[in-house]
Amino acid sequence: MTDDILTPQGRFKAGAGAARWRPRLAATLEIIAAEATRLTDEWWIIGSAAAALSGAEIADVRDVDLLLGEGDARALLERWASVRNVPTDPDQKFRSAIFARFEHGPLPIEAFGGFEMKIRSRWRNVTPLTRVRRGAVFTPSVAEQIAILEAMDRDKDRLRAAALRAQL
Repeated sequence: MTDDILTPQGRFKAGAGAARWRPRLAATLEIIAAEATRLTDEWWIIGSAAAALSGAEIADVRDVDLLLGEGDARALLERWASVRNVPTDPDQKFRSAIFARFEHGPLPIEAFGGFEMKIRSRWRNVTPLTRVRRGAVFTPSVAEQIAILEAMDRDKDRLRAAALRAQL
């Protein structure tokens, strides 16, 4: 396996983050793509992995965020029950009806269904309107990724949004 990941836009740019995570991301995406044949609703890769797949200069991808419908998230939890980790502590800004962190691939997969963010003191559902094929997986469009990351309003998300803006 090479250090590069092929995307519809070509290979990752030279220097698009440390070579150590790119092969692990590619292998983790293969696990997700194999599972995707069993999913019934639309799904997306979001976060740092989505930004990297969209060609942004991302320094590190530590996990893959898999946004699913609630039914698919429940079914995935059942199928992957033997590799499921205990979810992280609740967050004041983010919540999901269903959440699990799976660590059976090269990178952890954080799967969630019914994902919501607190924006201006109200919980709002996060379901992307766009769906762009990136090899065998899907991400929101670059513009929609930027909007989601800006709404998350964390330092790491602002850096990812800026890296994505450079792609426009």
